[in-house]
Amino acid sequence: MATIGKIKIRLQGHEKFALRDGWITKGLMNVSKNAAVFQGKDAPDIFGIGNNMVKSLRYWMKAFNLISENPSKGAKLTELGKIIYQNDPYIEDNFTLWILHSQIATNIEEATSWYMFFNRCDFEDSDKSTIENIVTREISKYVLGQSFSSNSVKNDIDVILNMYGKIRDWKDPEDKNISPFASLGLIRNVDGVYSKSSPDSRSISVWVILYGLANIMEQSDNISIEKALYGDKGIFKIFQLKNVVANEMLDKIEAMDYIRVDRTAGLDIIYKKKEFSPNSVLLEYYNNREK
Repeated sequence: MATIGKIKIRLQGHEKFALRDGWITKGLMNVSKNAAVFQGKDAPDIFGIGNNMVKSLRYWMKAFNLISENPSKGAKLTELGKIIYQNDPYIEDNFTLWILHSQIATNIEEATSWYMFFNRCDFEDSDKSTIENIVTREISKYVLGQSFSSNSVKNDIDVILNMYGKIRDWKDPEDKNISPFASLGLIRNVDGVYSKSSPDSRSISVWVILYGLANIMEQSDNISIEKALYGDKGIFKIFQLKNVVANEMLDKIEAMDYIRVDRTAGLDIIYKKKEFSPNSVLLEYYNNREK
């Protein structure tokens, strides 16, 4: 995470533009055809958006781990980007939206405010400035005295709340689209008073939770239920499931024979029963979903 003593964080890469419906599709399609698409002067014409929006799109593609970049070779789709491009390029499946959310909410280097908001920010019925203060405090703890712009954090929180909350209050006059992430139901906004909320359990597939578990367990064969649910990048933190729903999801994944959940003698440990990875979960879901 640290590079020569400097902790890597990223604030306000989005140029103050919340992600717009259809942008990810444009990014996937054009990067797959032209690695240098973001570097060319004709990028606004290719994408059909303004120059600052192109910069914003480039940021979002990295924040969602859909592209990687090399200064001399340009951009290319990551394995995640390739799988989504091949299976759901128009982001029509709610499953894909949840996967993208889990990516940005765990990407501390490219989406630091998103990481802190979902992993370290507990609030209820709070105004925007209170949320900004909490996230700023958590970033301060993380960077250990390294300087950063509190104004950039403020702009990040503006975008987060408008991506996941009530988008109709967004102040950008050009923004005519509702962010697709508002449909996940993770932030409630009542007249500028915000709360985190649990999504409708019917809107989130057990495969989404299996994907989240695959990310957490990528380097290990077992994990405590406490850490899997409530640790950083945990299922409760990222997907904001109610405790009973989260445990029901673990039981369903156990019934699918991926894991064994041991709640005896106070152990509360999840063991892998077979090897699985984030990408293998994606492919199995896409290959077996109902068309």
